[in-house]
Amino acid sequence: MSGSQSSLREEIRWWAGPLLLAAVALAFDAIDRGIPFGVWTTGPVDEVAHLSTAALGLLVLARFIDAPRRFYVAALIASVAIDMDHIPLYLGLLGNQAQRPVTHSLSTVAVFAAAAAVSRRYRAVLAGLATGLVLHFARDIAEGYPGVRVFWPLQDTSWMVSYRWFLGMIVVFTAARLVLAGVGLPRTRIPVFRTSSPSGSVPRSPDVSAASGDRHPGLESSTLFRADRHE
Repeated sequence: MSGSQSSLREEIRWWAGPLLLAAVALAFDAIDRGIPFGVWTTGPVDEVAHLSTAALGLLVLARFIDAPRRFYVAALIASVAIDMDHIPLYLGLLGNQAQRPVTHSLSTVAVFAAAAAVSRRYRAVLAGLATGLVLHFARDIAEGYPGVRVFWPLQDTSWMVSYRWFLGMIVVFTAARLVLAGVGLPRTRIPVFRTSSPSGSVPRSPDVSAASGDRHPGLESSTLFRADRHE
């Protein structure tokens, strides 16, 4: 009986989690759009929408890669922490308050991606930061004026898309997660950010090995929360 109850809880968890994240993202995004702008009013609401959107995207990514927990933690942190670059604008110390900072661009992503490429020790964290930034900017461009200077410094134009972009992101992320987990695809995940074993013979993931033939939908999402034994 206990086994069936555990299986039922697992089944509920794999579909309830994505649906809950999607509902939170859409609800807080709607609140953010519906109240007057203010650092202490729309700010916290906006960050909740960013965090839940990023978490939903990472659940989809976790179906394809076997990454250590620190990758996901770094991505979630970056998905909200990047907005600290607004502080100098609000204080009137730097930049134009009518524009998002230039650090809200793919140039920042490129810096962390390049750092990840050359750093073995911090590769997972740096790659996680770059991933979180991409997920943050993907929502920012759908928030209307002033848009995001995506290709700064190559281009100073601000990019904006309609709300349908954000709605589509949430729908695609949610559907992809539920469908992939429901049918048990992909069968295996790609181990990333490997380190050499003590013997130096067989490289392995810093976390647990990739799941093969996983018939427990959503099981790999625990990667977001389990302890990294090689930290």
